[in-house]
Amino acid sequence: MNSNGLIVRARAEGAVVGVNRSDIGLNQRMPIYESAKIKPAVVQVESHPYLPETERLEFYNENDIAFLAFAPLGHGIRPGLLEDPVISAIATPVEKTPAQVLLSWAGQRARLCLPRQRLRFARENLNISVLAEDAFNEINYIRTRQRLKEEDRHPGIHFTR
Repeated sequence: MNSNGLIVRARAEGAVVGVNRSDIGLNQRMPIYESAKIKPAVVQVESHPYLPETERLEFYNENDIAFLAFAPLGHGIRPGLLEDPVISAIATPVEKTPAQVLLSWAGQRARLCLPRQRLRFARENLNISVLAEDAFNEINYIRTRQRLKEEDRHPGIHFTR
């Protein structure tokens, strides 16, 4: 039995109520999506300006699948997104932190984002606002392309009870 068959069975037996898949590419996603009896509602994807995953975002939007951007701050790797000169140049005049700018960008693109953050930054990171169109586009035009912290990548199937 394939993994989708096991998912359907586990759900039918009440063993799980929700299923999501994380960080698998479109080439891997298509056969699953096309054959799945239970379509995924949410897909978690590492996504930030250095790894925007635009093609995946568009596919999921077209198929009513929520795109949950994790690591929108780039795993906190230094130097990294929080020190990017484009991000800093946008943050300073609007009196926001680079983290707030990155979270605003992620929210405007994907609607859902999941930053891994320290508790002391949680309140500050909720204080975000919509970016001006030119600022949003300037971030979109960042040309650095890099998956951050490759060794932490654990694609797979996750179940919730």
